Amino acid sequence: MASYKFSIFLLIFSFISIDISAQNQLKADSIKQVIEQGILSPSQELEAYYWLSTFASDAYEKLEYGEKLLVLAEKANSLEYRIKANCKIGIAHRFMGNLSRALEYLFKSAEEAEGKEQFRDLLAEDIYGEISTCYTQNGDSENALYYGVKTVNILRKSNRRQYFALSLINIGYDHYLIGNYDSAMTYYDESETILRKIDMQIGIAYVIGNRALIYWKKGDRDLAKKGLFEAIEMLQPIGDDYGMADYYNHLGKIFLEEKQEDEAFTYTLKGLELAKNAGLKEQARDASQILYRLSLKKNNLEDAIQYQTQYYAYKDSIQNLQTTQRLGDLRTEYEVGLKQKEVDYLVEQQKNTRIVIVTGALLLAAFVFLIIIVFTSFRSKNRLSKQLEKQNDDLEQLNHTKDKYFSIISHDLREPVHTLGGLITVCQMYLKDGDPKKITGIVEQMGGSVQRLIMLLDNLLNWAMNQRGQFPYVPEKLDLNEIVNRIVDMYKDNAVAKDVKLKYTHSEEQIFLFGDKNTISTIIRNLVHNGIKYTHMGGSVNISATQSNGYCQIEVSDTGVGISQERLSNLFNPEELNTSVGTIGETGLGLGLQLVNDFTHKNKGNLTVTSKLNEGTKFIVELPLAGK
Repeated sequence: MASYKFSIFLLIFSFISIDISAQNQLKADSIKQVIEQGILSPSQELEAYYWLSTFASDAYEKLEYGEKLLVLAEKANSLEYRIKANCKIGIAHRFMGNLSRALEYLFKSAEEAEGKEQFRDLLAEDIYGEISTCYTQNGDSENALYYGVKTVNILRKSNRRQYFALSLINIGYDHYLIGNYDSAMTYYDESETILRKIDMQIGIAYVIGNRALIYWKKGDRDLAKKGLFEAIEMLQPIGDDYGMADYYNHLGKIFLEEKQEDEAFTYTLKGLELAKNAGLKEQARDASQILYRLSLKKNNLEDAIQYQTQYYAYKDSIQNLQTTQRLGDLRTEYEVGLKQKEVDYLVEQQKNTRIVIVTGALLLAAFVFLIIIVFTSFRSKNRLSKQLEKQNDDLEQLNHTKDKYFSIISHDLREPVHTLGGLITVCQMYLKDGDPKKITGIVEQMGGSVQRLIMLLDNLLNWAMNQRGQFPYVPEKLDLNEIVNRIVDMYKDNAVAKDVKLKYTHSEEQIFLFGDKNTISTIIRNLVHNGIKYTHMGGSVNISATQSNGYCQIEVSDTGVGISQERLSNLFNPEELNTSVGTIGETGLGLGLQLVNDFTHKNKGNLTVTSKLNEGTKFIVELPLAGK
């Protein structure tokens, strides 16, 4: 299991404040108050949003402020803040587990900062370090080490000792992941020497904790536990949830190896609680896997199912085959881009040389004759270029469609299949124990997983048929209450499992629509599914219906995480896959909302959406009523 990799970004201000999280939030709140007063100049506003994106403790807020900073930087044509904004947006996506999106922004930032002396420190301290951390989180130690070494090589020549020491911890950890324990120890020792000279306690704590992991791998559990407890004790007054959650998880693993299940359960639960509170998907994933194993040992099969489902949800939201391939491609694209700049420069020089030669030749040749030849050649090439360009666009569109198919199949279908696998395992255990009565509840849960799988397959088939213009549209008189009640009944178990209140509010009179039954059912089903997915435990999803001016207004609202204004403006763009993970790590590719938009218009209706971050989202679908 991957342990927590020390992020330089999170420690830039650790020397200033004891309680980093609380103090940074206070700073963020103070900056927001100044911005709201409207007294800042454009340059001051840029600086304010930069620090807001730095201090914000919530990943969604960090993303919102980073995107606002990028808009302001583009408007002011500021290269410095455009580089910083792309870096901050990348960091926010990494916190949320969107590793491919994180690297896209980080590589944009790196590409613009590369080769510019004024951005050397930013490139080493933030950008390369964050790129390395993204690859570490995805289990790609080779690329993580590549960018870790680039960071160390730049900082070794500078006098910024604290950042250099932290980079040594990171590269040491990457060596630990691939089993180079002696190399890891060497980097930790060099880092500790610097950290003790500058008295940086949080860095020393990570050296002690990471060194303890090596003792564990070498078989000395007592020395490993001692180091982990010492590291946690040092991190507690600082309020560093990241490191404590990870080290608690490792204590759970060590006590599990020693067959001390109670101690293992206690420390792993602490790790899980810290991870959930701080939104740390990697640590929550690891804790869920340990608790699953412990629950099986205690023969607590219901908890085992819950932890296994939770583990796969977090795992899929962090790492999958598609993400791994995309992260590798991003490094290739970045390196090729840098080489392309060099090639473009040489080509430009060659082009200038050719212009001089051609100009001399033109003076020696018949001017009119050459003009005719050049003109004829240009027209011919222009026609050929347009033909090739059209063919290339067609091929890109076909390739884009193919990528969507494979992405959906490899990503969306995994979670219910994993869940079914876990439930089948538990059924087998009950049968071996001679207790078939308990299987009844498991079978009901299996039914829920099958329903989710059927919905995903329906969405995939509907989308494919709609893309090809072959989706059947058969309008008829429909009973709305019957459709919605069936969908509410379908999702009630999902809502109960997540402690979300699902309610349908309508008048006593029947409401009849005129439209296609399959597409309208798909619209409501996807909106209810999304509402439950993006609502925290204890929240609610409400469905209501009213009639006015020959139309029925179907409203699906939730008290969930909400949608940022930037994402809201592109929510139904067919070229964008508006994907984000649910409140407990549920995955998806945004295909459901594409279908909602397409099918609403197919039924001659209108779709509107309003949302506020951390407050909830409301979708209103207007569909024609059936004539009396």
